[in-house]
Order: sequence, then structure tokens, then C-alpha cells
Amino acid sequence: DARRGPKASNAPARAHDVPSSSQNHHHHLYSLRDKVPSTLARHARAWSSARGTSSANIPVAVWRPHARRAEVIRARGRVFHRFGCARGASTWLFPEECAFLVETERLALVYDETDENVVSVRGVYALMAREGINMDEYLTYAKLCRLGFAVRRFGASWTMDARESDWTLADGRGRWATQREDVLCVDTREAKRRRIDVESASASANVDARRAASAARRREATSRHWWPWSGAVEHAWLGPEIEKGVMMACETDDDGLAPVNLAPTFTVYQPNKNFSKKAPDDASFYVYASSAKPLTGRESQALLDCTGGKPVRVSTCRQSTVVMFTIAAPKVY
Repeated sequence: DARRGPKASNAPARAHDVPSSSQNHHHHLYSLRDKVPSTLARHARAWSSARGTSSANIPVAVWRPHARRAEVIRARGRVFHRFGCARGASTWLFPEECAFLVETERLALVYDETDENVVSVRGVYALMAREGINMDEYLTYAKLCRLGFAVRRFGASWTMDARESDWTLADGRGRWATQREDVLCVDTREAKRRRIDVESASASANVDARRAASAARRREATSRHWWPWSGAVEHAWLGPEIEKGVMMACETDDDGLAPVNLAPTFTVYQPNKNFSKKAPDDASFYVYASSAKPLTGRESQALLDCTGGKPVRVSTCRQSTVVMFTIAAPKVY
């Protein structure tokens, strides 16, 4: 027969050509014994290596006390496309931004360029406390950032001229404007006088507006009854006493009340991978972080006036849990 091989003939295969089950078992044990040392060595290297991002790929920032910000001295990737203020070619981070990036292992913060040890998460929390940022504000900020939003202090700019030496111009408005009482910024007497004149004129205009609104309410009250059937015989209980009370309420205005100076804490932008600091998107909503007490009607209206009628979310924190509710009506008081 010209055919070759075991399949080409009807002759049975020899016994030593067919591996037995015992031989298979021993071969499996030998292969496991060879794999165990390499597997253990691989796991040992993984456990002994530093957790998180490689130190060569993590950005580095140095805290600058004179600016109350951290300057990024080594940038990596697109970490800062929605964090920090672009001042020329450098990026400067607020304390809450440093805390979030350190907490998520995307930044190494040091107090001096010669330091070999980076600031820990607990150290960044202490830095925030020294800068006047409470934990409720930070928890609100971190929650929004984890959801993918771009978050900025209310009124704080995304960019700053590299030649500008007054850092207060980029600090923000409202609650953040009071954080820089010791800024080394010297105004001239003329600039101070102009600022005082503008503030006085603004205060006078507000008083005139409140008085005009009060006069309008009085005119409206004299032109109609507060209840359609007031003065009718069958409704004697809606008599002069009630009408007098209504007139007194209309006579009362806000001239004797202190003005409400309240502004949102953060401006929030929708998630956008192409977000640009030079041309940021329109704000999606604003956030006011407060856990002290519920807002009054006048305070809620002051927040809406600051945002031009856009929604304001009021956040409260209890045991590290952030809860928000929205004020969206254009007129609440």
C-alpha cells in the first residue's frame, strides 16, 4: 500500500503513542509548578508598586502664598482643560481645585519646588480651611465635578492677563470677593474716590426704586379692595379693620430693611469635551452652598437677581451627603 501514516492503514496505534490519563495529570502539575513562581512575582510587583498614576505622568503644582493659588509647573494630558485659570502660558488653581485633583490622583501639590514630599489629601483639606473654604462648599464642588460638569467660582474668570498683578480681579464675586482682605493692591486716592461715588449713586438709585415701588403699591391699594366683596353688608367681618390692615401692609416697604447681599457660590457649565476657557459656554445653572439655615424669600430673590433669572440650586450637606433643590421661578418675592 502506497499510503503512509496511522490514518492511512488499518493497523492499530501503538500503546506508547497514546498518552494515558496519569501522564496528562503529571504534565498539568508540572506546568502549574512552573507558572506559580512567575505569577507570585507578578502579583508582588503589583502590590509593591505605587497606587494610581505613575509619578512620571502626573502633573505637579506649587502653592504660591502671595496669590493664594497653586501654579502648575508640569502639565500632563488634558487635565486642566476645565480646571484653573489660564494666565499667559501658565495655569493657576484655586484651593478647591487642588483638593479635588489631589483627591482623584490627578495632581501632585508641593509647598516648595525643592520639596520631595507632596501634600497629602488631609494636608490639602487643611489648606482649604486656612483659605476660608468650608467642607460643605468643597463637597458640593466635588460632587458636581464628579458628575462631569465644569465648575467655577461665581464671577471668577477662566483667563487672566499675564501682565496683571492684581489677583483679586479673578477671585470672583459675592462670597469670594471677601477672601482677599490682605491683598497687596494699592489703589490711588482718585480711584477710591471714584469707587465711593459710584457706590453712593448706586445706593441712591436703589432707594429711589424702592420708594417708587411702594408708591405704586399704595396707588393700587386705593383703586381696589383687597377682596371683591369687602364692604358688603353680608360680609361685615371684612370691614374697616381688614381694609386698614391691608393699607398698612401696602404702606410698609423695604426702606427700613438692610439690603440682601447674597450671590451664588459656583457657576456650573454642562459637560463638554471641547470646553474652551477663552470662549466658555453659557452657564447652565448656578449653585449656592449653604447648610446654615433655609433661605428667606428675599434671599432667594437676591440669588435669582444675580443670575439674571437662570436656575439656582441650593445645596445642603449632611454627613458628607450633598442634597440640592432648585429655585427656577423668575419672581419668588
